Amino acid sequence: MRATEIKESSYSYHLDYRQDFYRNFAASLAYINEGHVTGHHRDGYAVEAWGRLPTPHDHFAISIGLGAYFFYDTQTMPGGGSADVHGTAPIFSVSAAGYLPNRMTYRVSVNQILPAHEMKVTNAVIGIGYWFGQNEKPTPGELGHARDEQTSVTENELTVFMGQSVVNTFFSQSARAYAIEYRRGIVKHVDWTAAFIYEGNPEIVRRSGLAAQAWAVNNFFEDHVSVGIGLGPYVFIDRKHPTGTGQINPAAIAPLASLTVSGRLSERWYLRLIVDRVTSSYNRDADIMLLGLGYRY
Repeated sequence: MRATEIKESSYSYHLDYRQDFYRNFAASLAYINEGHVTGHHRDGYAVEAWGRLPTPHDHFAISIGLGAYFFYDTQTMPGGGSADVHGTAPIFSVSAAGYLPNRMTYRVSVNQILPAHEMKVTNAVIGIGYWFGQNEKPTPGELGHARDEQTSVTENELTVFMGQSVVNTFFSQSARAYAIEYRRGIVKHVDWTAAFIYEGNPEIVRRSGLAAQAWAVNNFFEDHVSVGIGLGPYVFIDRKHPTGTGQINPAAIAPLASLTVSGRLSERWYLRLIVDRVTSSYNRDADIMLLGLGYRY
């Protein structure tokens, strides 16, 4: 990653899910971490639409993307603390992908992130991926077809999670986190969840509360693998954020955005990974990474 104005470089890593809809059109959701440069620790989510350029024999693909980047930038403050600056920026991308045996893919991407009043960057990444489509690799006329797509909706699921929460400050205070979630499919490709989350005690916050989210999901391999993105309100109490009178703050509300992937262990049991982002209004954003064992009934 190269920051233009401050002329510094750092690492960058991405986690990307791309869905093909038509022969030469796709959309993607990506988590982007821009590394650490002086005064900035920035990451966020990018939503992009992609146009795919035709190539001979479909051995590789070149795509051009355009979308929005929703970022969270931990910046230093003059008094020694940190501020969580939220914003939206356009993102422009070019990527080239190649298809390997056994459904594996590789991808090289170059992205420009150009906020109006914040740090502008260019990053380049190379990655390895997995193709979920019907055939061993994308083929003409079938790019948008999921493999073994099912018509059923998600059954009742109850999952117990354990993991870690990390507060987005320059010290990245962390703690053991726990959650319990009930999940139910509403219609095909749409789930609803209700969860209790305890973020642990990472010194500067001690949050816990209830979250309700709607999820866009996609299932593969006869419902053995599922991926999804969720968004909804998180109603919490932070026992480390007192009021001016010394009393504990009443319940507050924050947006909760999440990514998930799950895999079936048996007909009823499965593993689920969830990464949550809590967007606070008082410089206490947090990431919560949870791995859980669930039962489907």
